[in-house]
Order: sequence, then structure tokens, then C-alpha cells
Amino acid sequence: MTTTAPSTSVPSTDSLFCSSVAVSALSAAVELGLLDELKDRGELRFDGRRDGADRMDPAMVRGLLLPLEWAGIVTLDEQAARPGPGFDAAYADRGYFYWLAGGNGSLMSRAPHVALERHRQGEFYTRDMRAVAVSSRMIGDVEVELRFDKILADRPPRAVCDLGCGSGQRLIRIAGNHPGVRGVGVDLAPAAVELSTTSVAEAGMADRISVHHGDVHALPQQAEFAGVDTVTCVFMGHDFWPYDKCVTVLRRIREVFPDVERFLLCDVVRSETAPGPETPIFRLGFELAHTLMGVTLPTRADWMTAFDAAGWECEAVQEYNRPPGGLLFELRPAAGAN
Repeated sequence: MTTTAPSTSVPSTDSLFCSSVAVSALSAAVELGLLDELKDRGELRFDGRRDGADRMDPAMVRGLLLPLEWAGIVTLDEQAARPGPGFDAAYADRGYFYWLAGGNGSLMSRAPHVALERHRQGEFYTRDMRAVAVSSRMIGDVEVELRFDKILADRPPRAVCDLGCGSGQRLIRIAGNHPGVRGVGVDLAPAAVELSTTSVAEAGMADRISVHHGDVHALPQQAEFAGVDTVTCVFMGHDFWPYDKCVTVLRRIREVFPDVERFLLCDVVRSETAPGPETPIFRLGFELAHTLMGVTLPTRADWMTAFDAAGWECEAVQEYNRPPGGLLFELRPAAGAN
């Protein structure tokens, strides 16, 4: 009896190069609002670009979209661009491409520099944290936030603190769904704090939601933390690590939130399988970017060990398809934990 080895699909170098160009063009189209315009209007006319500060040369717009025609995302003629057969899938997954090329483009372009040990001191890399915040919201909107809404609907909170609040949209949505809820946001990145503060004000919720600049590794005691019964943290829990620091951070969260009853922590865990033809979107980029940043990515088992050591009991774990490798841990303070 003979067995046949599974076939593997190796992309050509031509395809690799064209794909990388399409990723950059797709990220730019996201930031410029071109994808949203195509989604909302069904076409984007080259002769009708609006005047003013945001005006773009029609030839520039067409040039940006040409790689997306190669990818089947749009179709082009001389007058307009229209959604192509791959548009809906690309739009749904646009956050991954904007995260990679928009949020982490500078990091990736400096990979040879940051990989050298002699350069890994202080702030040895840069990222566009506004783009990271916006793209993370896009990624989470597909599946993560729907799960959060259901959990909170089943057991409404009184006051919520979102660690790593990013764009602020989670707090705004929670406050909108639960009119009596007070919200507190904390983020380390000044760009994210500015973005979320602006978003809260534009939503008319500045009287119910406050946003603060802060580091989860050194959370201070703040008056706003009193009464918070629900703490959330999405897509930045890996920044707690390595292990000893993570346990310290998890313990500190119990200390500075004296009234906390549950902690909803969602993050992407490290894959424990080798990459191959079935490797899903995001995984390679997520793991490479954090390797370059020197960030330890934990596995599911690593998290469970840290929770136990820090005095948190895991009541449930939900798995996500989008993002791949995403887990939502539903935690509560362990009885009798020090």
C-alpha cells in the first residue's frame, strides 16, 4: 500500500510580489475611505472626486486601485471603479490589511534593523498606533464585539473599564446599549487616547465615559475605578507578558478595581502548529510583528497557568474564527485569593 503526500501550494514569486503591492494599496484605500465609498455607493467615479483638502487626483485614485483590480477586489474602466468578485471578502477582512501595512508598516520595513540585538534598546521601533486602534476595531467588529454584547446583555454591568481602549468604540457601544452604565478607558498610546476622547465627545457621552493615559504595568489607584464591576481587555493582553510580569499585572487589576466581579479578556494566542497551506489570515503577520517587537506571545495553556497564579478563576473560554487564534476568557476573582 502506498500513500500520497499531501499536496502543497507554493505561490510563485510573481504572485508574492503582486500580492505585497495589493496589500499596500488595500491598506491605503481603507485609510482614504475609498473602500467605504465603494461599499456605500456601489461605484467610485474618477471624474467626481470631491473638492477641498481631501481632493485626490483621479489618476492617483485609479493607480491606487489598479493592484486591487489584479486581486479581483475591484473592476476598473476609464470612468469608474466598481466592486469586483472579491470585494465583499476584502471589505470584511480590511482590518487585517490595514493593521499590517498601515499600523505596522514602519515596523516591518525596519525588520533588519530591529532584529539586531545592538539596536533593541529603549524605543527601538515605531508603529502607527492610531491605525492599530482603528484596524483592531475593524477586526473585532466581525465577531468579537458581538460576543461581548451578548455576555453583557445577559448580565448588564454597572460600570466598565476597558484596558487598552483603542478607538473607544467598545465603551461607546456598551454605554449606548446600557444607558445607566458608566465607562472608563485606559490606553498607553497618546494617539489612541486622543482618538477615543474625540470619539466619546462626538458620541455625546463625555459625561458618562472618561479616558485616561495609563500603563497596565503600573496601574494607579484612581477614583474612577471605584464601583467598576466589569473590566474588559481586547487584543492587548499579550502586552502583559512575559509570565512574571503578567502575573503581577493580573494581581494589580484585582487590587485597583476593588469592586470587580468579572474580567473579560480577549486576545490572540500563539499558534502551536507550523505554518502551511492552511495557515489562516493574520497569524503570520501577528506573530512576526510581535517577534520583532520582542513581545512574548502566550499559548492558551500559558494564560491558564497565569490566571491561577494571579488569583483569577476562569469560568469559560470562547474561541473565535475571526481573528484566527482568538480566545475570550471569562474570569472572576478567585475566592480567598491574596
